[in-house]
Amino acid sequence: MNNLIARTVLGVAIAFATATGQAQEAQPASATSAKAPARAYLIGNYVIRDQAMFQRYLDAANALAPRYAVKVIVFDNNTRKLEGNAQAVTVIAEFPNMAEAERFYYSAEYTEAKKLRVGSTEGLVVLAEGLSPAGKPH
Repeated sequence: MNNLIARTVLGVAIAFATATGQAQEAQPASATSAKAPARAYLIGNYVIRDQAMFQRYLDAANALAPRYAVKVIVFDNNTRKLEGNAQAVTVIAEFPNMAEAERFYYSAEYTEAKKLRVGSTEGLVVLAEGLSPAGKPH
């Protein structure tokens, strides 16, 4: 059971690129941000529409996890809605910096896996930079 939960958490974290497919065509915004000290966060909020396809996505995404410095810090498949149009699943994955997050998201391997997630979920995914080590926003 714990293995299934861990796989789901990791897969979902890797998963949340874009649920609509629109941002898949975007280019990396910060090609020179590797020197930026702030961590980057990939945040997804979606609902799973096809559990079998989503499981295939998890299997594919889990195979990629060791290649990237992804750390899942939040996974909740029963998010409490307070405002807006929040979906049931919320995932936050932490990367060392924006360059690493973009390297993962735009990689050829993840682009293939992402097709399964996009086809099985509906919602949104965003990439955000965290506070600098001094606690100041970028």
